[in-house]
Amino acid sequence: MAPQRFRITSYLQSNPPNGKRVTRGSRWGNPFRIGHEAADAVEAVALFRDHLQQHSHLVELASRELRGFDLGCTCPLDQPCHADVWLEVANQAQPP
Repeated sequence: MAPQRFRITSYLQSNPPNGKRVTRGSRWGNPFRIGHEAADAVEAVALFRDHLQQHSHLVELASRELRGFDLGCTCPLDQPCHADVWLEVANQAQPP
């Protein structure tokens, strides 16, 4: 089964067995906040995606540290989230 996103509803909540957090307090958090740098979740995720294109070292690091893990954030599961971007870039096929 492919890695997927899970929702963190409390910071006291433990991660699932194959889960890692990508919340704002971690190195994997989205620096673009709704109501500050972004108008809504769609814009925050778009800004994050652009940010990764300018910081390829983060993508390389994520490929090593996040590949294969379920990723958790506080965003509702039915809303756009930067964790979806991490899932995509960390698990993309690597050339041999």
